[in-house]
Amino acid sequence: MIEFNQLYYLITIVDNDFNLTRSAKLLHLTQPALSKSIAELEYRQDVKIFNRKKGRIVGLTTVGNKLIHDANKVYKNYTTMMAHLQNISSSDHGTVRIGIAPVIISTVFSDAITLFMQENPGIKLELVEKGAYKLQEMLALGKLDLAVLVSPVTFNSIEESVIYRNSVAVWFNRHHRFHKMAGAIPLSEIAKEKIITLSDNFMVTYQFKNLLCKNHLDPDIFFQTESWDLILNMCQDTDSIGIIAAPIENNYDVKEIEHRDIIPYFPWNISICNVFNAQPNATVDHAKEWFKNYFS
Repeated sequence: MIEFNQLYYLITIVDNDFNLTRSAKLLHLTQPALSKSIAELEYRQDVKIFNRKKGRIVGLTTVGNKLIHDANKVYKNYTTMMAHLQNISSSDHGTVRIGIAPVIISTVFSDAITLFMQENPGIKLELVEKGAYKLQEMLALGKLDLAVLVSPVTFNSIEESVIYRNSVAVWFNRHHRFHKMAGAIPLSEIAKEKIITLSDNFMVTYQFKNLLCKNHLDPDIFFQTESWDLILNMCQDTDSIGIIAAPIENNYDVKEIEHRDIIPYFPWNISICNVFNAQPNATVDHAKEWFKNYFS
């Protein structure tokens, strides 16, 4: 039987152009010990692996060529197996830097974060709350491992996986004219009103303004803020309308205000994102898959 370390010795010798001195040094062996090991292998298996000239190894025999070919496959499978084992053993420990827009946390992600921390006590989440553009920049620069963003992202270097789907809605109080309209509200009608929306560093606002431009509309966006609850409070107390994601209703007492979808349909999809070809990290990969499975 050939021992695994003997296969590794053979591979090392071939990779170092049959230089036993250099190979022995890399293997932390003496040259005589390495020569003895190879000689014993050839004797026990009754094969000639190396061609020799004046006692020096100069190449491989036909049998040796086949053996090295198979040995390389065995060694590759071994290293793959050990890498997988290391990933399994290390994926539930470590730190994950994850950026999430505040609106997403408050609407759809707070329960997911709580459950993740309960089920993965060995993983520390370093949470960064910023707007979409800042989070994309931080992710692209390697300052974050993952980011949870409104889709689609705008950086080409970022890979995204949609994990949640909903819509952006128009919000108004029950005295507004939209209350008497049936169904979704046309964008052309929305453009006639005083509009309150989030600040420009939010992806929803970027997408909303693009939608208006695409439909050749130039409405009165008279107030912008980073506070979604301020938007809804102003909609409740004034005749203005708000543009914000529909799931906000889960965080707000909607007794005096209501919301409708927009025509054309305005999606609010959430993606978990990483940088293309990022350095492999078992803990980050585990966290990403956990959140994907949670929302699936």
